[in-house]
Amino acid sequence: MTTRAEQQQSDIEALLGDKYQVLCRVGGGGMAQVLLARHKLHGGLFAIKILSDHLAQDPNIVARFKQEATTAASLSGHPNIVPIFDIGEGMGLHYLVMQFVCGEDMASYLRREGRLSVAAAASVIAQAAEALSWAESKRVVHRDLKPANMHLDTTGRIKILDFGISKITDVADGLTRPGEALGTPFYMSPEQIRGEGCDIRSDLYSLGVVFFELLTGRRPFENESATAIQIAHLNTPPPSVLSYDDSIPPMCDQIIQRLLRKDRNERYKTVQELLDELKANGASSGPSALRPIVDPSLAEKINEPPTPGGCVSETRVAVPSPGASGKTAAAARPSTPAPSVPQVVPEEKPRTPSAAVKIGLASAAVLLVLIAGLLLMGRGKSNAPTAETSAAAKPANLPADLQDAHGRMVLVAAGPFVFGSSNADSQEPQQTAALPAFYVDETEVSNEEYLRFIRDTGRQMPNAMQSAKPNSPASGVSEAEAEAYAAWAGKRLPTEQEWEKAARGSDGRSFPWGTQPWTDGVPQQIEAVSSNPERRSPAGAYNMAGNVWEMTASRYTPSAAELDDMQRSLRSTSFSHDWVPIKGGSFSPGGSRGFAAYVHRGFPRDQRSQVIGFRCVKDPSQ
Repeated sequence: MTTRAEQQQSDIEALLGDKYQVLCRVGGGGMAQVLLARHKLHGGLFAIKILSDHLAQDPNIVARFKQEATTAASLSGHPNIVPIFDIGEGMGLHYLVMQFVCGEDMASYLRREGRLSVAAAASVIAQAAEALSWAESKRVVHRDLKPANMHLDTTGRIKILDFGISKITDVADGLTRPGEALGTPFYMSPEQIRGEGCDIRSDLYSLGVVFFELLTGRRPFENESATAIQIAHLNTPPPSVLSYDDSIPPMCDQIIQRLLRKDRNERYKTVQELLDELKANGASSGPSALRPIVDPSLAEKINEPPTPGGCVSETRVAVPSPGASGKTAAAARPSTPAPSVPQVVPEEKPRTPSAAVKIGLASAAVLLVLIAGLLLMGRGKSNAPTAETSAAAKPANLPADLQDAHGRMVLVAAGPFVFGSSNADSQEPQQTAALPAFYVDETEVSNEEYLRFIRDTGRQMPNAMQSAKPNSPASGVSEAEAEAYAAWAGKRLPTEQEWEKAARGSDGRSFPWGTQPWTDGVPQQIEAVSSNPERRSPAGAYNMAGNVWEMTASRYTPSAAELDDMQRSLRSTSFSHDWVPIKGGSFSPGGSRGFAAYVHRGFPRDQRSQVIGFRCVKDPSQ
């Protein structure tokens, strides 16, 4: 006899089967279930959220479910928010098609690993605040912020889920009955408990509860009775995190206490105000060193070959092994974005293992500085890629390039490559690494393309771009701005390993164009993104060395000398100690030392530079 669950699965496959291959169930609760599905045409992985059939008969619940899609669509383009791509209904079912995020939610992470370090907790809160700041600009309130709705992906990035009960603050939606308090009692603001209208300060209260929990492993108010918890939120002063651990910096407690004020007028007035205070005390809003553990059975589903007649491209997703500590950065594909200005670049230093830069939340001011001019680095003599290296064993089931409204991307084939310095005097021996296939932008993101992003999202134009040439690389852009562009374009910033493989191919060459440095005719200014076609990388990417330095999404540990150099360059100590690798060197009349693909330099994430730009990558599954 067919069970109701089996019948619903059959209905889902009948409804979605023309486009998606349903792989397995990956989550859900009483309101909906979430399925992992592969697109049959291009092989991309998606999460499909199906409203539970016993709720599909209630028009108010269906309306709220549809509102989730409308709300999430209005928030698209931010790296810390999970986007929704489609909504549909049929056969009595209502569904949303969302981005699939490989990882785990923070509630699961905390149950397994316990409370976080101060640095990790501050990063999680800062990332969530970045998402809420974006939502605030769209007049959207989440109203159910909690660890279960904060997803940690395999790069250490936090992505906020379920804006499903959020509400456009200036429009009454008629979906919430008078006095109805949506949310989870442990994390609800006093005004939410009273059934009053909510604004972004209500989300800040919930974020304060989460911050408290991340640092202590407990919530400020706990009780078996939901009513008792609600009364405590209304009337009881929150305890100090220092009463659980007096080694926590007092500034953390000050921030949390302000977030948890009973009167919303006494909390931070905007999310940006909170972000400014977090960053002034050293917090990073980029991906952290935390790594999720992915269920082995889910990893098997993600990596299994498509079934006959299914999708044409095979998707391989790298996930951390179940035995890895969730508190350790994954070595294979590190991640943490970076923006900014290089400074006088020190001698090449050996790579150090990815590590979270400790945040000693002590007061310091954050200063965004535009620095013009930079290093005297150079390029090398042309050795154009041969037909053999350009072909690079492209899998038959992946196209050699992708073309969309944002430009052309070229395939970097799966397999091993040489990563690191090949110099005999290097303090670090070169390594052989392997990566799955991915696509890389054929050129750096241009000013023209970046300005499209600004116009589409309503963001402010960076000062450095006011008079920039349309076909020059977009530089003077912060890491957060580069990440936001990448999310808007449906892409991401590359890790350092991905950038290096895209630049040097699989034959161990030192430069994108070959083994010889560039000594004659080295440009002395920024050139167009499609210049120097004879110096393309084996994959066919332009200007991966010698035009502007390019941001990557990995971590970089600066030396004491580099910190001193940066302080002298900026004439200030107000810059982040959270750095990211920059690659490729910039234009220079001085030679080509900085153009070698293995050169490992870093730059503070909170700075900008007119000689640092970026390009994006994309997985076949995106």
